[in-house]
Amino acid sequence: MENNEQTHISKRKPGRPSTNDSRKQEIIDKATQCFFKFGYNKTTLDEIGESIGFNKAALYYYFKNKEELFVQVLNNQIKHGLINLKNNIEEIENPENKFFQYFWHRTKVISNVLKLTNLSNENILDLHSTFETIYSPFKKSEKDFLAKILTTIVPHKSKTEIENFVSLCFDVVNSLSLSALMLHNILSKDSTFEEYNKKKDIVLQHLLTSFKLK
Repeated sequence: MENNEQTHISKRKPGRPSTNDSRKQEIIDKATQCFFKFGYNKTTLDEIGESIGFNKAALYYYFKNKEELFVQVLNNQIKHGLINLKNNIEEIENPENKFFQYFWHRTKVISNVLKLTNLSNENILDLHSTFETIYSPFKKSEKDFLAKILTTIVPHKSKTEIENFVSLCFDVVNSLSLSALMLHNILSKDSTFEEYNKKKDIVLQHLLTSFKLK
């Protein structure tokens, strides 16, 4: 649901670009509002610039194109989403439940970003490599976080075995997620999303059970 901040985009009087980092952050904040309100396709650099008193040429001083700005917006949203997720997951005492709940709610973090930015299936495919670039800085921290959880579940496993298993889980989950987005449009209905998450949970449970027995 859009809040008042998202539906009303205030405008600043035109001015010259500044090298101040706060101005760059202001551009990102306004761009976030525009992307969330209009979606990726319908948002233009002219609209973003107008909302903060810049023309499009001035925006190029900070970002080379709309996609680069969009990457920064997504980066911020995913970063804050994953930080909140980890904080919430830490409160769960049972390590296996913590492991499964991480993947359950991680899907919600990513899907919420896609919902808010109104990305179509074509956008998702076109920006696939971009998403990989965005996600790259978070990959190691996520894997380290889950490896730490797994160490308490399977203390007899080596560090390498645990790291390889975590990578396998991410590969499986990411493949299932892409398939669910492209073929079943899981973002359209909450019931469809929940059904997908349950199936994904079953797959992860089978993988973990097999891993513990090896």
